[in-house]
Amino acid sequence: MLSHHLKQNTLPPTPSTLYQFILWVLIAFNVSITNAQEAINQPQQIEALLLKSKVLAQTNIDSSYFYALQAVKDSKQIKNDSLIAKSHLQQSSLLIFKKEFSKSDSLLQQNLNKKLPKHIKGLTLHNLATIEYYKQDFQKALTLYLQAANILEQTKKTEQLVNTYSNIGAINASLKNYKNAQIYLERALEISDSNEVVKLQILVNLCNIYLNEKQFEKYTKSIYVAEQLAVKYNSKNTLATIYNNLAIYFTNNGADYNKAITYGEKAILLKKELNSTNTLDVTYNNVGNAYLKRKDYKKAISYLDSASIGAQGLLKSYIFNNLKESYLGLEQYKTALHYADLKDKIKDSITNQKQKESVAELTEKYESEKKEQRINILNTKNKLQALTIKQQNYLLLALIIFVILITTLAYFGFKSYKVQQQLDKVLLQQRLRKMQLNPHFLFNALQSIQNFIYQNDKEKSSSYLTSYSKLIRLVLEKSDDDFITVEDDKIAIESYLSLQLLNYNNKFSFKIDIADSVNEDFDMLPTLITQPFVENAILHGLKDNDQGVISVEYYKRDSILYVSIKDNGKGFEVKKDDSNRLHKSMSMDIIKEQLKNLNKTAKDFKGDIDVKTTSNGTQVILSFITI
Repeated sequence: MLSHHLKQNTLPPTPSTLYQFILWVLIAFNVSITNAQEAINQPQQIEALLLKSKVLAQTNIDSSYFYALQAVKDSKQIKNDSLIAKSHLQQSSLLIFKKEFSKSDSLLQQNLNKKLPKHIKGLTLHNLATIEYYKQDFQKALTLYLQAANILEQTKKTEQLVNTYSNIGAINASLKNYKNAQIYLERALEISDSNEVVKLQILVNLCNIYLNEKQFEKYTKSIYVAEQLAVKYNSKNTLATIYNNLAIYFTNNGADYNKAITYGEKAILLKKELNSTNTLDVTYNNVGNAYLKRKDYKKAISYLDSASIGAQGLLKSYIFNNLKESYLGLEQYKTALHYADLKDKIKDSITNQKQKESVAELTEKYESEKKEQRINILNTKNKLQALTIKQQNYLLLALIIFVILITTLAYFGFKSYKVQQQLDKVLLQQRLRKMQLNPHFLFNALQSIQNFIYQNDKEKSSSYLTSYSKLIRLVLEKSDDDFITVEDDKIAIESYLSLQLLNYNNKFSFKIDIADSVNEDFDMLPTLITQPFVENAILHGLKDNDQGVISVEYYKRDSILYVSIKDNGKGFEVKKDDSNRLHKSMSMDIIKEQLKNLNKTAKDFKGDIDVKTTSNGTQVILSFITI
C-alpha cells in the first residue's frame, strides 16, 4: 500500500491539477506575508489604542476605558508583557478616577509580579501611591511615591518624574512638612518646562509654601511667572486664585493696600465671570480688610457687608471683627459693639461645637478600643494557654526522643526549644499588660475633660482636650508598631508634659530640642519608650521641687541616635547591687522588657539605657544603633 501510494504521487499532474496547486501556493504565500505584516503592526495599533484612551480620558471616560480594555485584550493575544503592563497602567488610572480602588490595585499588583522596564515599574508604584493617597493613608502613599521617584530618576524620563515629585511635595504640604514639600516641588519645577500647564500648578503650590514660610522674594518672583502662564493658557480659575493670593500678600506682608485692592477686585470680577459664587465671600473679605487697613472705612464696610451674606463659621467671625474695627474707625461705637457681640457668639459656638465633637470622638474611640482590648486579652490568654499545652506536648515528645537518641543531643535540643518558648511567652505577657493599661488611661482622660467642661473653664478644657487628643491618637495608632519617628515621639512627650503642667499648676517647666543632625521624619526609635522616664522625672525627680526643669534632647553622633532626659531634682540613692535601676514600676518593667526583646528580635538593632544621678539631678540617656 505504501509503495502504491508513492507511485501515485509521482504521476505528472494534469493541467487542471497544476493550476490549483500554483493557486494554493500563491494564496498560502500571501497569507504568510499578511500575517507577518499584521504581527509587525499590532504593537503600533496597541500604542494607538492607548493614545486614544489617554486623549479621551479628559472628556469621555467610558470611551477611554473601552480603548484601554481593547489594548489589554490585544496585548495578551500577542503575549507582549510590556504592552500588557502599559495597558494595565492606563486601565488602572481610569479605575482610580472612577474610585474603583480594589480593581485598580489588582491590575497594578500583576505588573509588579513581572520583570518590566524601569519606567513602567516606576509608573506602577506611582499609581499604587495615588490609590493610597485617595484612601487617606498619606504615609503609605508617600513611601510608594518615594520608591517610584527613585526608579524613575534612573530612567531620566522627566515627563513622568515631574508628576511624582509634585505629588510628594503635595503630600508633605498637607502633612505640614513644608521643608520637604518645598524641596520636591522645586525639583518638579526644574524639569517641568516641557509641560507649562503642569508647571503652572506647581508654581501655585510652591507660592503657597513660600508665603507660609515667609520667603517673600521667592514668592513674588514665582507668583508673577504663574500669572503670566495662567493668562497665556486662559486658566481663569487659577488666575482668580493667584489674584486672591496676591491681595492677601499685599494686605498682610507687602503692605501695599492699593495693590491688594486692585488684585482683589480682579479676583472678584473673574469669579463672577466663572460663576464661582461659593468663594466670593472670602475675596470680598480680603478686599474689605485692605480698605480697613488703608483706613477707608466706608469702602471697607461695603465689601464686608457683601462678604457677610454667604459666609459661615470662622470666616464670618473674621468678617464681623473687621466690621467692628471699621465702625470703630468711624466712631460709631454702638454698631461696633453690635458686631463685636456677633463675633463673640460665633466664636463661642465654634468652640463649643469643636469640644462636643472631640469629646464624642474620644468617647467613641474609648468604647471601640475597650471592646477590642477585651477581645485581644481573651485571644492572648488563649494563645498563652495553647503555648502551655504545646510546650507540654513537646516536652513529652522530647522525653520519648531522649530515650532513643543520644543524651547530649536531646538535652541541648530541649534547652533551645524551652528558651524560644519562654521568649514567646514573655512577648505575649508584655502585650497583655500593655493592653490592660490603655482603658484606665482613656477613662481618666475623659473624666478630666468632663470636669473642666463642667467648670466652664474653656481655656483649660480646650488645651487639655488638644493635648490628650494628640497623645491618645499616637497611643492608639502606634501601639502595635515596634518603632516610631522622632517627630511622633516628640509630639507624644510634648503632649504628656503639657498635661502634667496643668495637673501640677505649672510648678515645673520643660523644653524639648531636636538637633540638626536628626531627621525628624525618618530617624526611628522604639515606640513610646521615652514616656516612662519622663514620668519618673516628674513623680520622683521633681518631687517637692517648685522650680523643676525637665529637658529632653534628641541628637545623633556617629549614626547613633541619643535621647537625653534630664531633671534638676535631688537625684536618688544608688544601691551597689543594682546600680542601673530607676524607680520600680510596672511601666518601667515593660520598657526594659521591650528594649531587651527588641535587641534580640529586631534585625541590626541595639538599644541601651545609661543613668547618671547626682544631688543636682538625674539624667537618663537612651541610645539606639541601627546597623
